[in-house]
Amino acid sequence: MDVGPLPTVDVLFFNSALTKTLLFKRAHKPLAGVYFSMGGHIRKNEKLLDAAIRQAFTETGIRIKKADLVFGGVQEEIHKDSIFPGVSYHSVDVFYGYVLTGAQLKNLHLDGQHSNAKWFSVSDRTLHPFIKTKLTSLLAAMR
Repeated sequence: MDVGPLPTVDVLFFNSALTKTLLFKRAHKPLAGVYFSMGGHIRKNEKLLDAAIRQAFTETGIRIKKADLVFGGVQEEIHKDSIFPGVSYHSVDVFYGYVLTGAQLKNLHLDGQHSNAKWFSVSDRTLHPFIKTKLTSLLAAMR
């Protein structure tokens, strides 16, 4: 992280009406204590959709279907801190949307990266600016 941005992939989960998004309270820097989308690093030779599916399962226990992922866009994310002291966080994030079913929600469990999951209105003004940008793009693509 000292020499360049990280390639990352995020998934934003939605209810079937596309009125709410499920966000996760981050346990670590950057954004410790902030509700944010789940996701993480893309591995070498890993396809973007495969990374999204892996991250969703690893972080939430939810198995998602590749065909139901909706591409939202690419967003650069820069934060002044990271899990490494004195090192800022910079990612180029590819993000997707996914509508969750009730059956999938029954499998929800969080890994150590998040302390809580909570539904938010997609129009909630208190959401992090990066989430608001992702929501705008995804809702346009999903409606």
